Amino acid sequence: MHRSGDTQATFKLPAALFGLSFGVFASLVGAAVATALLFGGGAGCAEGSVGSVKGVPARLIPIYQQASLRYSLGERGPSILAAVNWVETGFGANLGPSSAGALGWMQFMPPTWAAYGVDANGDGAKDPNDPWDAIFAAARYLSASGAPENWHDAIFAYNHAEWYVEKVERAAERFGGATAGSGDYVSAICAAGIPAGAVLDQSVRLFAPRAFKALPERFWVGGGTPQAVDARIWPNAVWLLESFDLRVTAAREPGHQTHGDGTALDIVPAPGRGWDETAMRAARALGWRPSCGASGTAPVCPLIPAMQFVAYNGYPGHGDPAHAGSNAHLHISWKSSDYGCPGLCAPRTWVEVFPWVE
Repeated sequence: MHRSGDTQATFKLPAALFGLSFGVFASLVGAAVATALLFGGGAGCAEGSVGSVKGVPARLIPIYQQASLRYSLGERGPSILAAVNWVETGFGANLGPSSAGALGWMQFMPPTWAAYGVDANGDGAKDPNDPWDAIFAAARYLSASGAPENWHDAIFAYNHAEWYVEKVERAAERFGGATAGSGDYVSAICAAGIPAGAVLDQSVRLFAPRAFKALPERFWVGGGTPQAVDARIWPNAVWLLESFDLRVTAAREPGHQTHGDGTALDIVPAPGRGWDETAMRAARALGWRPSCGASGTAPVCPLIPAMQFVAYNGYPGHGDPAHAGSNAHLHISWKSSDYGCPGLCAPRTWVEVFPWVE
């Protein structure tokens, strides 16, 4: 960036380079949409703060989405970030250094990186060669340069050339639009409040937002005000509760071995529903089997990638009333950077979630 008069370059990357099928592409797009829900629910969606992006490497879509939301770049943010990434390095195909000394995924000059670099992936380093760090830093720089109110000036600040602004704008138009050909999926998701269909055999690691979000009151039967979960798992939790007609008795609270960081739930059937048609179905969908019930963890149980622990029949103190008596419940925990917290802990560096598509 900041390279007046640079020579233009065009990069062509075949989809096979990333080894991604359309199914994986679509599932990761769904994960990106999840980020919209994580960042505060209906109000932000109604204001058009959630952008969409298509036609780029699927593994990068959640990063564009999260970076755009983190720095309030508005509806065009993800597609602009994708366009800058494509123009600068062909989606990471050429990390430099350039002839001017620019480095990394988004081609920052060292002084600019020193001022705007971000440790977005939480590994303790600000690395321009890491896509999370570089894309978040680009979002931060564009925001500081006037976006989203004045995209022209923000893009011009990134590289002082009108041809550059025009090229980024053209690419952004190509990358913008509804996700994965599903129509206005973002609006539909925001309106419904839950994903339409889970892709349980895939997982995505989310680093932001490190926050907590209260469960909807309709799913809470634990008494008093509904407790919160880690905001990044909130859409997963709502999908499970809605899909399998379940209710929550404990979420983020002290006194458990794994609940204090908001990545675990204790679950029971909705009133009037049976255990086998609700809790057992959910447990099986997440990878629990009667034969591995005493463990509840992988690889003994074939848990889906996002799950750390599923405790049901066979695990001491868990399961339906025939197995756990008055303490009957299904316990599930999502994978995170640090597992286990008997007190109340801050949000973990990252959590794994399952994506979804329409």
